[in-house]
Amino acid sequence: MNYQEIMENPLNAFKDSMIDFEIYRNSQLISTTKGLKNSHQGKVYVEFFPDVDVQIGDILTNSNIKYYIIDVDTQTWQGQISAVKAFYQTKPPTNQQVTPTIYNIGSATNSIIGNQQQAILNNSSFSIDDLIQLIELYGDNDKQQLYELSSELQKLLERDDFHKSKLSKFCDLIAKHSWLPTAIAQIISTFIQMPH
Repeated sequence: MNYQEIMENPLNAFKDSMIDFEIYRNSQLISTTKGLKNSHQGKVYVEFFPDVDVQIGDILTNSNIKYYIIDVDTQTWQGQISAVKAFYQTKPPTNQQVTPTIYNIGSATNSIIGNQQQAILNNSSFSIDDLIQLIELYGDNDKQQLYELSSELQKLLERDDFHKSKLSKFCDLIAKHSWLPTAIAQIISTFIQMPH
């Protein structure tokens, strides 16, 4: 194993120990990728490289064993995300009975209706103000840092000086809030489409 590769990402040291997992989402195979089974403080998980798409509710399979993903977290190394940890259980999660709620609404442009915990907005004119509204809704204890991120993003767009490295100090914050990358991408997309 190359020392440089290990210094870039410590997970590289365990490549030879990784096994193939099939990742299923909504009963559809979405990918087959290598992962490393591990545990910490009684919790079991599969560790993947950061580019692997795995989500809560996915099912991993290996040798006809099913691993039901109940939580997902990231691990960082030298300020960068080095791994995705997919915490699992081998028993299917119990389904709780959910009574459907019916809403009769006339017009609800740009609204979130129902009991979802997060929303992804597909809005062609998404702005910093929209991001601030999301921070208010989902920012929890990170609101101050998220406001700093939105302010920095605003400055970068005003100077037309956007590059992903400019937001690198917010890497852990962006990884922590799953709604944030989409919001940032929509703001940048809106900016790119505007005539300058």
